[in-house]
Amino acid sequence: MANNSHQRKKKRSKTSKRHKQQEPAGPRRFSEFGKFANDLLTKGYIHNQTLSISTHSCNGVIITSRASRQGRRSTANVGAQYKYKNNAVEVNFDTKSSIATTLSFGGEILPSTNVNASLRLPEYGSSQLNLKFQQSFRNADLSISVGLNQSPDILLSATIGTSSIAFGIESKYKSTSRSFSRLDAGISVTNPSRDASIILAEKGDLLRLAYAHRFGRSRKISAVAEVTRRLSNNKNSLAVGVSCIADKLTTVKATLNNRGKLQALLVHNIKPNSSLNISAEFNMKALDKIPLIGLALALRL
Repeated sequence: MANNSHQRKKKRSKTSKRHKQQEPAGPRRFSEFGKFANDLLTKGYIHNQTLSISTHSCNGVIITSRASRQGRRSTANVGAQYKYKNNAVEVNFDTKSSIATTLSFGGEILPSTNVNASLRLPEYGSSQLNLKFQQSFRNADLSISVGLNQSPDILLSATIGTSSIAFGIESKYKSTSRSFSRLDAGISVTNPSRDASIILAEKGDLLRLAYAHRFGRSRKISAVAEVTRRLSNNKNSLAVGVSCIADKLTTVKATLNNRGKLQALLVHNIKPNSSLNISAEFNMKALDKIPLIGLALALRL
């Protein structure tokens, strides 16, 4: 009898765990609406030469040196970052003799609250303190961000729905002008193979439709199309892109828009957390112009 009761308890615990695993996730955040399509069309494409080297110390400090060159202009900066649980401190020095310090506290002061403080010298006027509250529910997600300075801006983002379909709104209120500088609304429909979104942005003046599709069971090939329409002047724009994961280390992407700009990108992972990016941009309507070539090498030692 004791063995039978013990087995029944095991079965109940297994079924409860299974039910917990099968519980549907909440809706995605508004910032994630159309993010997959936007990343495929824009992320990683560069027009300069960049070298980044990161090293780790035994106490967890990450030191990063970065040098970049575009044309005849060259910039460089050195940064140090230290993380402990959800807290982080970061200090950056650049060739313009400016120092930027950022402090982040996640969930330590209040639950579901992130505090971010940034101090920049000698441009101390751009320093700010941000307080962000974010809470995810079963069928809703709410985020409120407040900049604590002389003229604070309030950013509100909210979504309702499920993991497959969500409706959202995002607005930004500027206390200086006592008006809303941003008011966006949208809908997102997603599943493992498809990602579609419709966003009405810039106070109803810009309509953006994006659709991304992942092909095959492995989903190594993705295609995306994005259409935007400016309602005030009836101007349309179209961009299409494709991404292919060649192997575990190499990814190839390409995009083309209605203005004739063709971009190609090769991302090769040399080793974990180290990568080589080679990017090129061509103007299909002006083939006599020299194409732009970008090169980025990131090494983590």
